[in-house]
Amino acid sequence: MLASCDAGLTFTAVFRVEWQRSPDERSAAPPGDAGRAIRMLAEHLAGQRSVLRCAALEQDINYDLRQRLPWTTDGVEIVRAHVTLRCDEHTRTSAHRLAQLHREEELAELARRQASARLQFLQHEVLRTPATARLYLMLERTGPQLPSETDLDALVQDVQKWHPQAQWVVVAQLLHTFLGKLSPGDTRDLLRTLRALFLDYGEKELAERLPAGEPAPTTEHPT
Repeated sequence: MLASCDAGLTFTAVFRVEWQRSPDERSAAPPGDAGRAIRMLAEHLAGQRSVLRCAALEQDINYDLRQRLPWTTDGVEIVRAHVTLRCDEHTRTSAHRLAQLHREEELAELARRQASARLQFLQHEVLRTPATARLYLMLERTGPQLPSETDLDALVQDVQKWHPQAQWVVVAQLLHTFLGKLSPGDTRDLLRTLRALFLDYGEKELAERLPAGEPAPTTEHPT
């Protein structure tokens, strides 16, 4: 039996070897040394192949042997050698099942990688701005061509409006970072100042939409 690369599955092997004592070897070599050399070569090649490649493996083993003959090894000279491999139907069926399982695992892994890549694309590209999200959804529904009723000028303006280097985007990012560093009390003071600024410019609706912030906690002192 020769182990294949398929877990638990083996080839049935028959070895035919003709050998003689090596001319430079004085003592007679054990009879099994010639067969051992052939077996080790066959085991090495078989461990790299599936049982589904039985005929191809037999050809490769015998080709390798022909290139070596006459082969002097372990004190013997191998004159002729041939290996015959067989694989029964049960073994082939098991190998087909293993191959199918491997394909299913590979497809499942590919699907997981694709899903992960798509999620990252959505997070970092599509959902980065409302404009890119809207454009992406339009293309998803209609394919590479935008709907004929699309207002391209308005779409371009919308995309440019949300450009990462647009002035209002930069200001909003800086303001968000600044607010995150303030204490709750300082945040409320800044929002009140901003509300007053909106009112001075006649933007009452914007002032009303501005968050008021939570009232400052009061501390009672015993008298």
